[in-house]
Amino acid sequence: MSAGFVDDALHLVREGADLYVEQVGPAEAPPVLFLHGGPGASAHAFRELLGEDLEPYRMVYLDQRGGGRSYADAAFDLDTLADDAAAVAEALRLPAVTALAHGFGAAVAVRLAIRHPHLVRGHVWLNPWLSMPVLAATLHRRAHAGDGDGDGTRDPDALVDAAFAAAGAKPLFDALLFPNPSARLQLEHAESSVLLGPSESVGLSDPWRVDVSEELDRIGGPVAVLLATGDGSCYPDQAELALEQLPRAVTAFLEGGHHPYLDDPEPFLAALHAALAHAGAPT
Repeated sequence: MSAGFVDDALHLVREGADLYVEQVGPAEAPPVLFLHGGPGASAHAFRELLGEDLEPYRMVYLDQRGGGRSYADAAFDLDTLADDAAAVAEALRLPAVTALAHGFGAAVAVRLAIRHPHLVRGHVWLNPWLSMPVLAATLHRRAHAGDGDGDGTRDPDALVDAAFAAAGAKPLFDALLFPNPSARLQLEHAESSVLLGPSESVGLSDPWRVDVSEELDRIGGPVAVLLATGDGSCYPDQAELALEQLPRAVTAFLEGGHHPYLDDPEPFLAALHAALAHAGAPT
């Protein structure tokens, strides 16, 4: 390992949390902060499956508070997740980062850019979830296909409860996220190989009410959006939010589901490298 290469893990203690972080890549390379989806997931699978293809960058993988290998002892909000990400960048003494965000991670990236604009050079969003109430409506519509709109409620918690009662949470998400069942199996295998944090860790408060779709005009820097047309959780509902609010964003449409790097990796990687270059992380 050369003196200019970093590959290490650290725990960053924050009020109410112990954050697990990994960084890998050339020390002088453009820093890219990966913000995983969920909420409550982990950065492990993304690094496990794509790490070798991201060697030109100084990748920073954060398990967000309450997810993966990071612990939280009390409920928290989106601002706290954004402040955690800023604390990681500052602890590692990074210059402004490119935020590479997947799914729910895009909401964290938006709030990070608003609260800490000096720390974010640009954005790459993969199948972003910008409005959890909109996702709740998507889930409800999918679970009740052909059955009308139920009782007409627009309360996101009620919509999700009804959707899960009708179709089951995991089967419903699997149907939306994975048009290719083998991709789901590959992801689950990658996720199963990581030792997760304490089971008593607390999660995000009111996750189905998180909505940053009206805040997109407040972020600075270039934005690139990668949209997989087989991802029913993002396309078309979340995709329309991004395209309507950010008409100047560079957009690429891909084949596959919520994790398109599992469905068709070569086109995905070409699009990802181009998006990162646009968002301030040239190789």
